Amino acid sequence: MILKIDNMAEAVHKPAGIEELQGSTAQAITLKERRIILIGKLGAGKSHSGNGILGKTEFESKRCWSSVTRQCKYGSAARDGFLYRIYDTPGVNSPEELQTTVNVEEDIRRCLYCTSPGFHAIVLVLSAAERITKEDLQMLKKLDDLLGQSAYKYMILVISKLENDENELGKMMCEAPEIVKLNVKCNSRHVIFGDDPKNIPFECVRQFDDILTKLIKENEWQGKEYYTHKYYEKATRILEKDKEDYMRDHPNVSEGEAFEIVRSRATEGFSPRDTELRGLKDPNCCSIS
Repeated sequence: MILKIDNMAEAVHKPAGIEELQGSTAQAITLKERRIILIGKLGAGKSHSGNGILGKTEFESKRCWSSVTRQCKYGSAARDGFLYRIYDTPGVNSPEELQTTVNVEEDIRRCLYCTSPGFHAIVLVLSAAERITKEDLQMLKKLDDLLGQSAYKYMILVISKLENDENELGKMMCEAPEIVKLNVKCNSRHVIFGDDPKNIPFECVRQFDDILTKLIKENEWQGKEYYTHKYYEKATRILEKDKEDYMRDHPNVSEGEAFEIVRSRATEGFSPRDTELRGLKDPNCCSIS
């Protein structure tokens, strides 16, 4: 789908696919989307990683022992000829006091099936600043249940809080067989994002882009470009009602644009039918489209 819009800010609300932006000149810039979901444990550096990929500060990020991201958040940016759409999620192992107000697994699951047409990549962020614990192993098992085995065909490991040194990472992996197994499942798709709490080194972001490009091409070649949720179609039928309500209140908005807006709102928990969406549950939830 090709769209012409007046400015960059409007791009984040346009339908999925290929987008066309117009600047001050008559020449149009065509942008193809890259859709990413960030997943990881509390304090791993998901929001910081998302900001680095976008090339701007979109998600609140700071080093602390409490969860900064308390629900799924959406951000986008045009960079290097692509429109990056990124969804940041709460920590998989978020503390009990957060779980009383936010069901993290439901939030992540809802984000997975409300996003059209799916995700090009699942970015699992791991902090090198902490030793692998029993809690980490439980998180990996939880991700297996939440995402399904098909997720590894779309997964990229981002190693945060470590200087960009593959030799040092190799030494650390020798002491963590669970991470070695995870890396093998991901076909050795991993990238180090440095140890600067403010900025991710340019060369690290460039390496991530190269890995993402290769991943997308491989999955496109297999005819399975997107990672999607088993309940995607059921969620879409619910969101059709949201779209009809939105178009009734905004008659000048196109159907495609309205659908993209209600989907984005739904991923953050703002659908008027959120209870219905949260009711779609299945531990073996995901498939490939």
